[in-house]
Amino acid sequence: LMDRGIPTEETLEKMSSRGIKYLVGTPKGRLTHVEKPLLEQPWTQARESVRVKILQQGSEFYVYVESHDRVAKERSMRRRRFKRLWTGLHELRNRKNITRDDLLMHIGALKKEAGRDFGLVRISLPNPQEPVNENTFHFELDRERLRRTLRREGRYLLRSNMQAASPETVWESYLLLARIKQAC
Repeated sequence: LMDRGIPTEETLEKMSSRGIKYLVGTPKGRLTHVEKPLLEQPWTQARESVRVKILQQGSEFYVYVESHDRVAKERSMRRRRFKRLWTGLHELRNRKNITRDDLLMHIGALKKEAGRDFGLVRISLPNPQEPVNENTFHFELDRERLRRTLRREGRYLLRSNMQAASPETVWESYLLLARIKQAC
C-alpha cells in the first residue's frame, strides 16, 4: 500500500515479478493515459458517496474513484485560490506606474499562492521596454484546462495487481493509508 509518487515503474515491475501484491495511488498525470478507456466503463457504487470505475490492463487494473465529499472540498479550495488569483491580476492590471519588473515579482507571488490553479489562466506580459497597462498586460481563463480540472477534482486513480479484490475492498484499503498518515 503506497501513496502516489513513492514507487517507480521499475519498483512496481520488480514487485510484480516477485509475486508481491500492491495497491498504489497514481499521480494525476497518469490519468491522461487511461482516461479515454475509463470513460467507457460504468460507475459502480462503492459506498454512499463514493463510486468507482474499473479498467483492466494486462496483469494490473486501475480503479478510478470519485468521492462526492472530496469533489466538494477540492472545488471549494480551488475556487478560493482562483478568486484570489483573479482579483490579484485585476489589481495589478489597474495599478498605476507599476514597472514590468514589479509586475513580474507580483505575478510570481500570485503564482506561488495559486499553485497549480495558476495554469488555468493564460497571461500576456508586456515586452521589456513597454509600459504596463491593459493593452500590454492581459489575461484570460483557459476554459479547456478548467473543464479538465473540473472533471478530475475529487477523483483518485489507484493501480493494483490484486486480481481478486473488489473495487470496494481496494478503496477501503487505500483509505487505510490516509488513516496511517493522520496517526503519524
